[in-house]
Amino acid sequence: MNRLCLAFRFCSIAFLCLAGLCPIIWSSHLPALAGSSEANSASEAGALKVIVLTDAAGLGDKGFNDVCWQGVLRAKKDFGIDAQFLQSREQADYASNITLAAGRADVVVTLGYLFADSLKEAAPHFPKTRFIHIEGDIPAENVASFDFRSEEGGFLAGLIAGLFTRKMMVGVVAGMDIPPVEAYVSGFRAGVKTAQKARGQKIEGIVATAGSFNDPVKGKSLAKAMIDRGADVIFRAAGNTGIGVSEAVKGTGGVYMVAEDLDQDAEIPGRVLASALKRMDVAVYGAIRDAVEGRLQGGHRWLGASEGAIDITEMKYSRQLFDPDDLQRIEKARNLLQKGQLTVPKRYAEVDSFAAPEL
Repeated sequence: MNRLCLAFRFCSIAFLCLAGLCPIIWSSHLPALAGSSEANSASEAGALKVIVLTDAAGLGDKGFNDVCWQGVLRAKKDFGIDAQFLQSREQADYASNITLAAGRADVVVTLGYLFADSLKEAAPHFPKTRFIHIEGDIPAENVASFDFRSEEGGFLAGLIAGLFTRKMMVGVVAGMDIPPVEAYVSGFRAGVKTAQKARGQKIEGIVATAGSFNDPVKGKSLAKAMIDRGADVIFRAAGNTGIGVSEAVKGTGGVYMVAEDLDQDAEIPGRVLASALKRMDVAVYGAIRDAVEGRLQGGHRWLGASEGAIDITEMKYSRQLFDPDDLQRIEKARNLLQKGQLTVPKRYAEVDSFAAPEL
């Protein structure tokens, strides 16, 4: 079994390298691998060295990590940076991986709210290293951190689910109960509340949390339980755990999904009603560009629909399933968010007092 696992691991690494996604392999016995002669040659040639730290889900999660990596690949193409990624096996690896990366890179990109505490502690020890952090406010001069108004994407997802549902029951499968996910879920509930007002009918909502962003089996079981209860639209806000949600939806007729972060409409054409886009790639790309140009500044930024960072897909495969009036309602909601004329709750306690707009 150990030989089989080892062989599979090296085959996976080979595949990633062929795809241009060469990772750093973390190990207490292999610290020199990150500082290979090839990487050093790139740095000596003047290329900015960037190391991206993903969470345990890693690349291929069809969501959070993949969106951010798209921004890195675009920067690599445009600016010739030397880019690598380091996948953490578990949260306990975060602090040591930050230290490892910071000692070998000009810029370290940390992906996800769960990195925040480790980065707050580590950043002051590496004043010459610049950090780009996604989701969380890190008060350090050498850290540019970005947060996203996930509640706005959640609102659009909830509105779409609520306007579409035939069984008047929708659900959310969440990864972990952390602030960005709470914002997604709170916004979703506000969107369902708005759809309920437009339809004049009660819509029941179910929320289930897996406790992990990297457990597709749990995601599938939670989604199947919702489907068994009668939900016919499920919003996935769960990272790699959401792959299991997709499998459950795909395997059940008459059930639909709203995806998160990345455009996944083509994954199950017509059954993925829309994807709530969170353009973290734009933030990562822009921050790396600033680093290349020597003008990356520390500080915290919020990005949302009005900055072009939150939106939904064009619903290419599903538009024909919606009533024209409902499509107009969705478009009106997008416009209100883009103009900053609609404030969506981002905390559970704020949902009950949310006044659903007329659409």
